Amino acid sequence: MDAPLDPNIDSITRHRVSTSTSYSNKGASSPPPPSPKLKLPTPREIYDGLNEYVIGQRNVKIALSVGVHNHYKRIAVLEAQQSALQAMQVENCELDKSNIIIIGPTGSGKTLLVKTLARIVDVPLVIADATCLTQAGYVGEDVESILFKLYLESGQDLERCQRGIVYIDETDKIRKSGGNISISRDVSGEGVQHALLKIVEGNVINVPKPGRKNPRGDFIQIDTTNILFISGGAFAGLEQIINKRMDAASIGFGAKMKKNVEDFKVQGKYFDNAIPKDLVAYGMIPEFVGRFPVIVSTKGLDEKSLVDILTVPKNSLIKQYTLQFAMNGIRFHATEGALKEVAKMAFSRGSGARGLRSITENMLMETMFVVPSMKDVHTVYLDAEAVRGERKPILLKHPEMTVEKFEELLEKGQTWKDMEGAELVQLDNSDEYFGEAA
Repeated sequence: MDAPLDPNIDSITRHRVSTSTSYSNKGASSPPPPSPKLKLPTPREIYDGLNEYVIGQRNVKIALSVGVHNHYKRIAVLEAQQSALQAMQVENCELDKSNIIIIGPTGSGKTLLVKTLARIVDVPLVIADATCLTQAGYVGEDVESILFKLYLESGQDLERCQRGIVYIDETDKIRKSGGNISISRDVSGEGVQHALLKIVEGNVINVPKPGRKNPRGDFIQIDTTNILFISGGAFAGLEQIINKRMDAASIGFGAKMKKNVEDFKVQGKYFDNAIPKDLVAYGMIPEFVGRFPVIVSTKGLDEKSLVDILTVPKNSLIKQYTLQFAMNGIRFHATEGALKEVAKMAFSRGSGARGLRSITENMLMETMFVVPSMKDVHTVYLDAEAVRGERKPILLKHPEMTVEKFEELLEKGQTWKDMEGAELVQLDNSDEYFGEAA
């Protein structure tokens, strides 16, 4: 004879059965909940996100924000809003994508803008260097390798890959070679442009899997219709072509004064007026330029912008060095004069924002070598004199010698030599002998 069931357990069981039955009936009578819509940032949100990492370049930020928003709006939102468009009596049509080409001097933030864009918009992005591409059948990378990198970047998700972004850097390096007649083909210039046409336009591309031995000839079919292509390059010398077009030499009262095209402000104005005809004259083929309807330009950075780059962005150089020294329990302080001197040196070298790290690394190399071994140092003080190379950066050792007190004593006319607990960065004699022997 079976034991009687516990009435409490029996009531709990009945409650579970009735609850599960009600849920199943509800699911059968009502349609499943709609899938969550893709969170598409507005152009303003994309613009604000770019502002956190990139200084200046307003026109390029606006162009990228609008271009990326419209591109993914036509892919994701249009499919989900067909009924709403019909209610508004809007005629449905196929929206074409607007590829973007960015021109501007080196170190002005072209690549950084695209990298930041990938953080804001959650889509796979690959940055391809055009200098290593060659025409099919020659030594080097084929253009299809760009799509395979995008496929890997998307986690080998084909659907996600076909909605990604491809940034082709150093596009100006694949321009046609000069007018000299050569027997050999231009396989790394004009040939690459012709090879890029088929993937930029929007076709189903058979992308071979990499490997020297692929006997079965395995391919991945990738549709590039919904892949946004962004091209960038310095296009050095393009301002000369634009200058000839806009300010043609003339005589008489209508003659225009010659402008100094070496000035970065003059270059910026010329780049803003670039048209496809100028890029064709530079060496790009018309078919390639025609597939990039949006042409925007970055401006050369002045000294004030370089100072802002050192301090304002989330991952600015000064914040990076502050974190590096803080890992050793040491504060890092750079004066306003030091920042202006670094910006002045980078501006004079003409390397843009890339020159800032080169200058600061060379300047702080010995400091970063010595300080981790010194237990009594609590602050590294960098001023304009140290940047100019007149002396080394100053180390503050005394616990009561804070940065505020140190600067207060400097204003009273004292020097670092007169202060207790302040000394210059210096290597040991053994290190100097080793450096001479090397």
